[in-house]
Amino acid sequence: MSLRACLRGVMWMARVYYVDVAVPADRKKRRKHKTHAVFDGGRVFRVRRLTELDDASEIYIDAMFPQIYEELMELIRRSVKIFLLKSTRLLKRLREENGVEKSDEVDARLLSTIPRNHFKQLTLKDLKLLQLINMYERYTGWKSLIRRWASAYPDSPFKEYAKEICSMQDCYSRRIIKEIAKDEDYVVIYRMVCEELGVRDSVEVAILVARLPLNWRLSRLKGLLGLIPRKNKNHDYHHRLRTHLARFAAMIYVNNKRHGICARLFKGINRVPRDKALHALQLRILKILKKAWQQQRQYMLAGGQ
Repeated sequence: MSLRACLRGVMWMARVYYVDVAVPADRKKRRKHKTHAVFDGGRVFRVRRLTELDDASEIYIDAMFPQIYEELMELIRRSVKIFLLKSTRLLKRLREENGVEKSDEVDARLLSTIPRNHFKQLTLKDLKLLQLINMYERYTGWKSLIRRWASAYPDSPFKEYAKEICSMQDCYSRRIIKEIAKDEDYVVIYRMVCEELGVRDSVEVAILVARLPLNWRLSRLKGLLGLIPRKNKNHDYHHRLRTHLARFAAMIYVNNKRHGICARLFKGINRVPRDKALHALQLRILKILKKAWQQQRQYMLAGGQ
């Protein structure tokens, strides 16, 4: 076979797929196998694992869950390019514009109509950091649960388990900060925010810098985090990111009460009730994150000089 024929065969085999990623299997419905809806430009079909798309060159997905991190990493190692939709609101708007009901098949087809600049290409580095963050969040949840059990049953061995889980949580915390410190896209923003907030290192700040879409307008970021009370009565916001922000704000609040650090951050909110003070503090932290991103962007646009 000639070289030209081989190249034609490779080009024919390499495919682009648009995938409506299935929500991970519901523990309450273990018998139901969740499958991903895949559109190849002509038809929609289903796969249980993304790695079944053997001939893929590019895969565009609408969402990402910890359960599929390993699949995505395996695909990237195969030199498959993975693109994640930056905002699922686009899909909702397209459904409304086209007058179609939400379904896996419809969303897979609509993904193919969205311009590429609305997707972010994922790298192994991104996924490894997300894995670390996911494990940190797991251990944080387990620590909170075991502490409640230890409080309810003082004579139980839960306290020993809590020590082990705290140790693992601290391990993942250090690894996340280390990864952020090595990442040229994040480290400058991370250091600017820590300095502004008067902390040396913070895993919560590291996670917020890595996970928040700081290129969004401030008003959209507030909506994403549920910081607009009137618009978030139905709790339609990113609970995990809000938890990190709230946890960090609470830590800053307590440290200020004890040691009076970062006084300028508390200007005008020291004498208000705790809940209102924490809400105002979260807003101020978010503004500092956004400002740091803007300063870094201006620096890069100026040529890094």
